[in-house]
Amino acid sequence: MNRPLIVCCSPDYGDGWRGLGPKLTGEGVGWVFFDDRPSWFLERVVRRPNIAIIRACLNAVLTASSKRARLLVTQEPRTTFLCALLCRILQLNIDHYVFSFNFPELPKGFRMRLMRYAFTQVKQFTVHSSMERDLYSDYFHIPKERIRLRLWSIGVPDVSPDYPLQVGRYVSAIGGNGRDYRTLIEAARRLPEIPFVLVVRPDNLIGLKIPANVKPIVNMPFKGAMNIMLYSACTVLPLSGSTVPCGHVTLVCAMHLGKPVVATDSKGICDYVFPGHNAVLCNPFSPEDLAQAIDKLWRDPGEIERLGENNRCFGAANCTEANVRSDFAEVLRRWEIPLHEDSTSAHQENKQMVAVSFGRNNEVSP
Repeated sequence: MNRPLIVCCSPDYGDGWRGLGPKLTGEGVGWVFFDDRPSWFLERVVRRPNIAIIRACLNAVLTASSKRARLLVTQEPRTTFLCALLCRILQLNIDHYVFSFNFPELPKGFRMRLMRYAFTQVKQFTVHSSMERDLYSDYFHIPKERIRLRLWSIGVPDVSPDYPLQVGRYVSAIGGNGRDYRTLIEAARRLPEIPFVLVVRPDNLIGLKIPANVKPIVNMPFKGAMNIMLYSACTVLPLSGSTVPCGHVTLVCAMHLGKPVVATDSKGICDYVFPGHNAVLCNPFSPEDLAQAIDKLWRDPGEIERLGENNRCFGAANCTEANVRSDFAEVLRRWEIPLHEDSTSAHQENKQMVAVSFGRNNEVSP
């Protein structure tokens, strides 16, 4: 009897899937992985369009169809869209599950309509906030029962080196997606006595005049970014609006590192932050409100410790590697994919199984 087959397709997300899936199922299930690491010369020199991801998605759906895979698993909207669209165009009947469905910016016009057409092929999506579940259901015309909510869950992030990269007491801000660094920098300008360290992408700083008390670091490796967060007094998550579904990775990393968060009040993070318990919330686009919140917390070490400990406890209860394993095991059971009988105990012993955040580890992307 042939083993059930699972085909996974995602951008180059390290060894996360290669560790997670096969250890849950053992040798009774076959796994095939496709990603966008360039294989040909043309894929290395041509950046747009991304030929490598198109090739990976095409190979994934053709393999899943020809080998009658039990399940196709994708992550990241572009990969999900391409695989779903190819299935529809080629009229391939493949069960398709999306591990992480998130749009920092929603598509418009023809691209949006094409995605609506493609996403009818997907059997089940997972999102990481209740706001996204409602938003994507309405926007892409996806029945809400096909979208499941699971909080973003990762292992405790690796921190390197084991000493502070930044000397002294400071406030951190980490990440690039959906951020409003203009408001944060204007808030920092109002607090010249408080040092700020920002780990960002180059485009986050375009057109901004940086005050003397703000130190920006561009494209820092993930472990270094976590060092900056760990040794900061608190971390700030400045989001670009009240409905931005971004920052989940940063929030969960802050939880595991025991850091309190000052965040923009956004529906996209309401499943993670609870004002007065593990975070302080501020009005969007208000440098005055953000500056007041940072200043008040900065001057209260006892509150910093209390909020940070509450954040750590919430992360330990709701956002760990164990959550990733049990959640994906639930998905596999739905498709009647047999699990390895010793998988639970084996995974508890192997805490390095899941790559941090299933994300690229060579740049900051929370």
